[in-house]
Amino acid sequence: MQNLDLTNLVLGAWLLVVVIRRQLAPKVVRFKMTFFLLVVLLGAASVGDAFNKQHLQITAQQAVLFGVLSLVSAVAFALLRAWSYRFWVNADGYVMRQGNWLTLVWWIVGIGIHLGVDRLWTGSSVTLMLYLGVTLLVQRGYVWWRASRQYPAEIRANAALQAERHHDRRHRD
Repeated sequence: MQNLDLTNLVLGAWLLVVVIRRQLAPKVVRFKMTFFLLVVLLGAASVGDAFNKQHLQITAQQAVLFGVLSLVSAVAFALLRAWSYRFWVNADGYVMRQGNWLTLVWWIVGIGIHLGVDRLWTGSSVTLMLYLGVTLLVQRGYVWWRASRQYPAEIRANAALQAERHHDRRHRD
């Protein structure tokens, strides 16, 4: 299980550095789920590997309890981080977002709690990627929802920009 544990820690650390840097910088609000769904699938595969190849031994009761608590934690910290964002409309008419020091604090507390419980439960970090995928997906959705509520007319420009970029990428390939 050590290889899987190390892989999860390295991938998780890389993902966190990239994500946190982006969340603290001003960015156009977008709602692209594909990458986060990929992280969820990668995390689910990692958990599956821990059971199938690494012989992770836990009871069904433990799995349900940890799964529910982990899901609640992922959602709660996603909502707290999204709540800490500041929104505004830039000169081009796009809704922007930016995290702050509180966003960073919620990341540190949330990941710290998850890693601690994961170590106690599995003796590894096998669920880290799954946790990150879920928490990022929920956060992205809540950021979009908050921006849409605060700037309902302006968010249409963001959606059009996102659709245009998606269209351009498809025709480039």
